[in-house]
Amino acid sequence: MLGATAAFGAPRIGLAQPAAAIRIGTTGAEPYLQPYFAQDQGYFTRAGLNVDVQSFANAGIALQAVVGGALDIGCANLIQVANGFNRGVDMAIVAAGGMYAANTPTIGLYVAKTSTIRAAKDLEGQTISVTNLRGTEGIAVSEWLKRGGVSPDKVKFFELPFPEVAPALVRGTIAAGIDGPTFVTDPSTPVRVLADPYAAIAPMFYTAVWCAHRQYLAQNAALIRSLVNIFNATSRWANGHHNESAAIMGRILKVDAAEIRSMVRIPFATSLEARYAQPLLDAAYTYKLLERPVAASDIFWS
Repeated sequence: MLGATAAFGAPRIGLAQPAAAIRIGTTGAEPYLQPYFAQDQGYFTRAGLNVDVQSFANAGIALQAVVGGALDIGCANLIQVANGFNRGVDMAIVAAGGMYAANTPTIGLYVAKTSTIRAAKDLEGQTISVTNLRGTEGIAVSEWLKRGGVSPDKVKFFELPFPEVAPALVRGTIAAGIDGPTFVTDPSTPVRVLADPYAAIAPMFYTAVWCAHRQYLAQNAALIRSLVNIFNATSRWANGHHNESAAIMGRILKVDAAEIRSMVRIPFATSLEARYAQPLLDAAYTYKLLERPVAASDIFWS
């Protein structure tokens, strides 16, 4: 699914009408960068689409813009869309973005290099940081703890952004913390990887999705099919062109492209399948991030 094509041409999409306007909301995080890749590679233009890509501080704000009608398509995570579905928000997922893959983890649970912590049992009564208590990280760490014989209730969770994790570990403010790809590949940091908690959810699952109002989708079905084709084609391009995509990421995120090239990179989904969504949805319900169970097929557009 995630293999790159050796010789790739933009998808052939025949639209008789003039360039269609579509507003897409994204954010400056790798799992949501497909629109920028597609824009840079000229996929939208060649498909006859007039796309306005807008950047937001986070996926939650972008999703609210879709709900409010300020955007046509927006980025989100599965739990956000499922919660909206449970509350009667008539949204559907049209395509997937970045994915977690156990063979190329880009996020991990870290401890200080001097720490004596080696297993889940060592974290009983300790404090663990995540960036969002009500998100995928909290679910993943809780499930990893449970599989290691530790009740999540015996651990204190604390919200902390990535840049503050390593200093907090060194100071001893926290015993362990979720951090991103910088520390996965940089041996000079004062922290070490304790575990890959995301693997406790599933070997592979979606960390980013693209959604819209069902009414908009029904009224613009041909346009959305064209857009989905472009998203999937862009994913294939990104999976096989890390050097080129790193340059685009560098410009968008204002980070040296060489630094990005040294990091472990996420794969992008090239299709929308329930098997890569349901494990996270089920875990979200188990840990009470969803009021009711949600079937992936109920929130997919078809």
